[in-house]
Amino acid sequence: MLKPIGKQRVAEEIVQQLRSLILRGVYGIGDKLPPERKLAEDLGVNRASLREAIKSLEQMGLVKTRQGDGTRVLPFMETAGVELVSHLVTGTPDGIPNADILGDVLEFRRIFARDVAQLAAERAVAEDIVRLEEVAKKADADVTPDEMLKLDFEFYVELTRTARNRVFQLLINTIRVAVQAHAAFFAQVTPAAAIQRKCHRDVIAGLKAKDAERTGKAVNEYMLQAQQMLTTLLAALSSSSDKAAANK
Repeated sequence: MLKPIGKQRVAEEIVQQLRSLILRGVYGIGDKLPPERKLAEDLGVNRASLREAIKSLEQMGLVKTRQGDGTRVLPFMETAGVELVSHLVTGTPDGIPNADILGDVLEFRRIFARDVAQLAAERAVAEDIVRLEEVAKKADADVTPDEMLKLDFEFYVELTRTARNRVFQLLINTIRVAVQAHAAFFAQVTPAAAIQRKCHRDVIAGLKAKDAERTGKAVNEYMLQAQQMLTTLLAALSSSSDKAAANK
């Protein structure tokens, strides 16, 4: 369950291991982590590094240490922040993404992008539209699916910048981490390049017209397609899994 840790980046690696075990439920809510001495021995680290790591986990809202009681796992869905999303997406030790969390990410992205687009339509100035047109022009070129995924995300980063809301700008950084960590998977639930390009054009046209409803609708319809593609993909994977099990 626990693996010995090398000397470099000791506290950070301890955090990674323990965070993964907590998020996967190996240590459940309310569970007490092993005593400090045993945990340090199992990990092959000194107790000072372990204490530093535990402090980081406390700051993340994953655990709480109380004198005389030890360190217990918190109900992190009530205590942690949005930065946990990118770690929740990775559902297994092998890095296979958690489909349910990915679905949540896509749903959030649709609602978030729709509202951002509406705000951007109200607040955009000429310079904003020029930046968005430059990204859209790059996406119009003959690019690979991976490059298109990056450019599409860059378009929405610029759109968020145009909305002029600092909290939204920080939130999209969290989405970016989750998407980049599982780019191969997200590429499977991203509409075709022609649909992405049409959405870019429709959004830019909506911004120029200062039409919040039109701009929000263009984004919502595009993002909804991604959610529908995920549903189709998961159904296909489930069917393949059922057939494989039946053939055993």
